[in-house]
Amino acid sequence: MKVLPVSRILLIDSQNDRRETTRQALVAFGIGQVLEADSLDAAISPVLRDNADLLVVQAQDADRIPENPYRDGGGLPAILVVDLPAQHLERACAQGGYEAALSMPVAPRILYRRIGSVLQLTRRARRATSPLPLAEQGGMNRSRQQSH
Repeated sequence: MKVLPVSRILLIDSQNDRRETTRQALVAFGIGQVLEADSLDAAISPVLRDNADLLVVQAQDADRIPENPYRDGGGLPAILVVDLPAQHLERACAQGGYEAALSMPVAPRILYRRIGSVLQLTRRARRATSPLPLAEQGGMNRSRQQSH
């Protein structure tokens, strides 16, 4: 996937060992950069937010799933990783404002693939909703006129 080698992932997990293992696996698979934080409070930092393309939250407690702090205003897309049965993931995902959810334990390859698919869907959605800049529209009109 073309987007992954240049992607910047913000990984949130309160378990230091699991977070480090996940980071190493994602880098080994070809993710461009993996930033880390041990809590969502630390992730709200503008420095981290502005330097990430996607948020991965590994929730410790299935009964207390944190909301995606960037869910409104076209913020960061997010993936939730939590120890829940598959039939409950969709509901947890929707309630928390996540684009996708995976059940723990998750194989690094599956997380890598899900990151790629969410990034691709997000980029397509942004392209579909953003109009062409006026300069490009003018350039298209000029080139059409010249070809006639």
